[in-house]
Amino acid sequence: EIEEDLQPRHRFMSAFEQKVESPPDRRYQYLLFAAEPYETVAFKIPNEPIDKGENRFVSYWDADNKKFIVTLYFLNPSTEAN
Repeated sequence: EIEEDLQPRHRFMSAFEQKVESPPDRRYQYLLFAAEPYETVAFKIPNEPIDKGENRFVSYWDADNKKFIVTLYFLNPSTEAN
């Protein structure tokens, strides 16, 4: 079980940083989650810009139920140009 007073972490990794798939596929990026003492897990997601506007990129750690929730949205290509 995750240690008391710690919460999971997340980060994005480019296809060029990872060492599992070769050659790297620039169409994808990776969303990594880490929580000691567990191993880090990664999800392969499209390499599209993430919408970091208000309430569009949210992470939440529910310590009581041991749930880490990340909600994210990709930018709409039509609004990205504006």
